[in-house]
Amino acid sequence: MQHVNFQCEPGEAMRSCSRGVRAPLVLVPLLVLLLSSIGCGDYGGPSTDTSIAANSVGGGVPQGLSVAEQVTSFETTVYPLLRANCASCHDQQGPGAPRIAHTDSSTAWSAVVDNQKVNFSDPASSRLVRRLGADFHFCWSDCATDAAEMLTQILAWQTAIEASGGTTGGVDVTDLSSNTRTLADGTEEVGSDRFDTGIIARWDFKEQTGNTAFDTSGVAPAIDLTLEGPTLMTSYGIDIQTGRAIATADASRKLYDRIAAQSGGSQAYTVEAWIANTNTTQEGPARIISYSRNGGSRNFMLGQVMYQYVVRNRAFLQEISNNGTPDFETYDVDQDAQATLQHVVFTYDQLAGRRIYVDGQWTEDVDEIRAGRLWNWDPGQRLVMGDEVTGGRQWLGQIRFVAIYDRLLTPVQIRTNYEAGIGKRVTLAFDVSQWTGGTSTIEFEVTQLDDYSYLFCAPTFVSDTGSAVRIQNMRISLNGIIPVSGQGFSRLNALVTSNRQQLSRQCSIVGGIADPNTDTFQLVFEQLGIFQDPVPPATPPTPGAEDFGSPVPLVGVRDFARVNASMAAVTGVDPMTPSIEATYQELTTQLPAGPDIRSFVSANQVGVDKLGVEYCDVLVGGSSPASQTLRNQFFVAAANPTTGFGWDQAPAVAFADPNDVDLITDPLLDGIVGAGLRGDVGGFPARDQVEALLDQLIVDLQATCGGAGDPPCDGDYTKNIVKGLCTAVVSSGAVHIH
Repeated sequence: MQHVNFQCEPGEAMRSCSRGVRAPLVLVPLLVLLLSSIGCGDYGGPSTDTSIAANSVGGGVPQGLSVAEQVTSFETTVYPLLRANCASCHDQQGPGAPRIAHTDSSTAWSAVVDNQKVNFSDPASSRLVRRLGADFHFCWSDCATDAAEMLTQILAWQTAIEASGGTTGGVDVTDLSSNTRTLADGTEEVGSDRFDTGIIARWDFKEQTGNTAFDTSGVAPAIDLTLEGPTLMTSYGIDIQTGRAIATADASRKLYDRIAAQSGGSQAYTVEAWIANTNTTQEGPARIISYSRNGGSRNFMLGQVMYQYVVRNRAFLQEISNNGTPDFETYDVDQDAQATLQHVVFTYDQLAGRRIYVDGQWTEDVDEIRAGRLWNWDPGQRLVMGDEVTGGRQWLGQIRFVAIYDRLLTPVQIRTNYEAGIGKRVTLAFDVSQWTGGTSTIEFEVTQLDDYSYLFCAPTFVSDTGSAVRIQNMRISLNGIIPVSGQGFSRLNALVTSNRQQLSRQCSIVGGIADPNTDTFQLVFEQLGIFQDPVPPATPPTPGAEDFGSPVPLVGVRDFARVNASMAAVTGVDPMTPSIEATYQELTTQLPAGPDIRSFVSANQVGVDKLGVEYCDVLVGGSSPASQTLRNQFFVAAANPTTGFGWDQAPAVAFADPNDVDLITDPLLDGIVGAGLRGDVGGFPARDQVEALLDQLIVDLQATCGGAGDPPCDGDYTKNIVKGLCTAVVSSGAVHIH
């Protein structure tokens, strides 16, 4: 078999060299593949190369001349060199790309410019030069000479452009920015597709002025809301800091007729809302949306109790009151209710009963009350938002959207509506034509999130020129100030190669709203086309001068819900025991609200102690056999009828033997404190030190009975001492510090 000869003689051009290749016909297909994948290849890498070396300031886009003028200067400089030496691979019939040696000079010019093969800011770093001088890519003589020849022609091209009035260098400017815009300059979007089938009442709150929020469902009669205190928001919604939005009983009757009536009522419904709770301390439940007559009679309700959402629904069942109780709540440990914008949906049907969804997800709370017909709804009740019909259950926050359906929405449909979003969304176009030529804009999808910030999404470059433009490091200015935080496009590096091109799929939050009606926006760039306004790098701090603030503690505290759950877990006591549940609800605001141990105060410890007393009272129990079950399960050895603890003896007898003391202290130390007592403290075992404290506590408590004005030293007091030991342990840092 003959061998393939790829050796070119010195001075032989690539195209003539290729004719000298000798190969059997069977190798021709392989040779073509080899040339296209290795020999010719992509002349300089992908057009989306974002490296600074490949695409430094100014790129390869000569500005200031028409395309025809730029092609003319190209035809007399670089183009002849490309045609003479690169056409075998890079014309319209060759295997290489891009077509920088196309027989049509305009096409070749576009291939060079659009793919940034020439860098007029630094001609020596142009890809056409480096491909020869550094990559030794199919040189036609020796590579150093060929690279120098290519550089000469690029410099000649640059000179020709400058002589014609064009600009090719990286031009330093100040205030490299777009024009200023306001929300009023934008085009409002209709929004993504929602699932609206079955809506019988809907409030978009788009009125912006007045004291009425109109039902826009189109289903008569309209349940228009009178605003008695709430104010309409420019971003669509009502801000409730006092008062309520309430409908008449006649208008509200539509809900009864479409949902609950024995003749024609669906017996199923969905309430969908976009809301933002002002805080997570509201109780009552605070009324977000209610269809009711007063504080003791309602058809349905969505409310808030701190971190929980609460739903009530009246049904034709013996176990359901006319107030819709017992409440159906989200699990407190999950903290579903937050002081932020949330999509909250509750549904009711004859299969699952009540269900709650937050931000498109089912909370997984299951209604323990069976579903029933809604025939006993009161048709004379009124729809109200933000408070009770008769007052006294104020809710604070914003309601951005509400819809009521006479059908059950499925989880997929609820997710669809969540993803559709909410609020006023506009397309805002920023003009950058003065920097890029032609008519060029950068479009954003802009939403006012709340009273504090805007959301800028999906910037898109739109132009009628089609010229390649490099855009780097874009920031959003609000009222003439560039916020430090929330600049999600500050590291943007995009090469625009089409008339309409999305620069990023990301969004960025920009805070600092003054007045949505007058706030102005502007885009600021570090590079836009051939122009640059680089931001000077920050001066690094002197070594050792950094101030990182107070060190963050390595330990934290459990919040109120976790303290309650921890006590239940270590004692085995049901947290829903009436006395414990009542105390927990009463003390919630006194228990730790967050994990930062630096915010832990004495009032928090008092709250923990009070809750611990209730758990230990249930655990130790009294004298009746029914109250001793938990005690015997926890203090196993102490329950032995022969060698056990003297629960009904006087303290002096019950605690006389150290072994009897261990029957009480060992389960407390092992079952509650447990692994928290590993290791030594101050050179002595931690467990021994804690046990000594409990022993001393027994001595101290025994001294507080039998005296004048003191309780008698009897069996009840012995159990009280055990309750005190239990409280000391279950309320200690070993349980609520982690």
